[in-house]
Amino acid sequence: MKKIIVSNLVSADGFYEGTDKDLSAFKFDPRLYGVMIPAFDRSDTILMGRGTYEFFASYWPTKTKSDDPAADFMNQYTKVVISKTLEKAPWGKWEEPILIKSNVEESVAKLKQQPGKDIIIFGSGELISTLSKADLIDEYRFIVNPVILGNGRRMFEQIELKHSLKLNSAIVLNHGLVVLDYERDK
Repeated sequence: MKKIIVSNLVSADGFYEGTDKDLSAFKFDPRLYGVMIPAFDRSDTILMGRGTYEFFASYWPTKTKSDDPAADFMNQYTKVVISKTLEKAPWGKWEEPILIKSNVEESVAKLKQQPGKDIIIFGSGELISTLSKADLIDEYRFIVNPVILGNGRRMFEQIELKHSLKLNSAIVLNHGLVVLDYERDK
């Protein structure tokens, strides 16, 4: 069975984006690609909510590997978008993402049953909350940035949720970034 892996930048106080979707306070270390390659290699599907889709679709479809080492992964892998409002989800010259408009938990559970590699989620806080509540997330990768935002959006907003996690690894990068890889401790 496929696993679902969350991989998100997060501030030291738990926000994955600042006010008005601002990401400018987050630092980036090019060595992060080296940490992300194993997650890319074990995945074949990117799952995202509408907001993350719109943000990514405005950037990735025109990028090549020479622009950004993650471009091939972002453009060539299967993408699934969860949205009640979108009718189409174009991705430039690349294959259009699969659109799921209803029965999110059931549809994602079926995705996990399909053959292939794992599924990775970037951004998409509301989707992460929904899937965490439905016990469908297997691993969490938090890329903790040394910044306190004080306000913004959290991945887990106003939901009753308690999942024990087991730390698989902790990697310290430049600028004080720390990559924490957890799996569900069931």
